[in-house]
Amino acid sequence: MKSKFFVCTALAFYLTTVAIPLSVKAMPATSSVEVAQAAAPMTETNIQAVLEQLKAARDNRDVEGMLELIAPFAVTVVSVEANNGLSTMTTRLEGVDAHRQMLEQTFGQVESRESLRNYVTIDIIDDDFSVAKIYQMENLETAAGESWIAASQTVLRLGRVDGRVLVTSATVDGWISARSAQN
Repeated sequence: MKSKFFVCTALAFYLTTVAIPLSVKAMPATSSVEVAQAAAPMTETNIQAVLEQLKAARDNRDVEGMLELIAPFAVTVVSVEANNGLSTMTTRLEGVDAHRQMLEQTFGQVESRESLRNYVTIDIIDDDFSVAKIYQMENLETAAGESWIAASQTVLRLGRVDGRVLVTSATVDGWISARSAQN
């Protein structure tokens, strides 16, 4: 159960500033979704807007709001180090259904969160592609009353899909540890 929480929490980081072992349905190699078809160039402003919408959706536990910002073919790979570095769990999510299942579980497990550190860098590759790197550290409280400290480095790849800037893939490298009782 705790390993599921570790991965869900790490992926939730990726979807902010977003698992569990799931059976995932692979998307076909060909897709009817066309990429890179908008006229307006990729800018730091429109990338920041997507990141702010993701954060607002997470803060409101709005699964559908988050999924609207993820491409239907998106792939996320999450690696979480736990138990003082003694174990690492890696999970791969493909498509909207796998992301939805993970988000629903995460929102059900995390009772509250406090941001300790957070910063974002944005690199515009060209008019159709950009990368946002998110570095984050949080205190988490679970619905079961457990306290955790978690950190992650997330790389979001954003592209144009049907004229909108969406997350097309992500890589999350995270760390999580039980937080000692505070006096």
